[in-house]
Amino acid sequence: MNQELKQLGKEELYSLILELSSLKKENAEFVRLKLQSGTEEAVTYYKKKIRNTLWQEKINLREARKAITDFKKISKAPELLLELMVFYVEMGVEIGEKYGDMYESFYFSMETMFDQIIKMLNEHKELIVKFKWKLDSIINRSCDGWGHKDSLMDIYGELSED
Repeated sequence: MNQELKQLGKEELYSLILELSSLKKENAEFVRLKLQSGTEEAVTYYKKKIRNTLWQEKINLREARKAITDFKKISKAPELLLELMVFYVEMGVEIGEKYGDMYESFYFSMETMFDQIIKMLNEHKELIVKFKWKLDSIINRSCDGWGHKDSLMDIYGELSED
């Protein structure tokens, strides 16, 4: 397919992108966000998507995590990716505060994302200062149910600040 795309002219590529964009709303959003000069609007868009999929009658963890995966296709900037990942876990904390004890898979999803955050921060130590206070807040506000707070503290212990 790569060779075929390279052989297309400018107008043919333009038409192909427009056609792909018209097939699915997600395609159009991806193209629009990818073409923007800044990624701040993309971060805002995906935060809204995460919030909307988590704050509904039936929480959709898979779709919220997919928003983060979709963002990775637009930007590889670690700081922006971390911002979305931390936002995901912060939303989980808020849901727990509002509705009380949640179910085990909900907490497991938050802990898995928290673990990914710590691993990414260990790779990008220069970003620890920016996110550390948010991580502290997440742990302090998280509930004790299902051993959630203990799990977060164990994961947090893997953060290497040296």
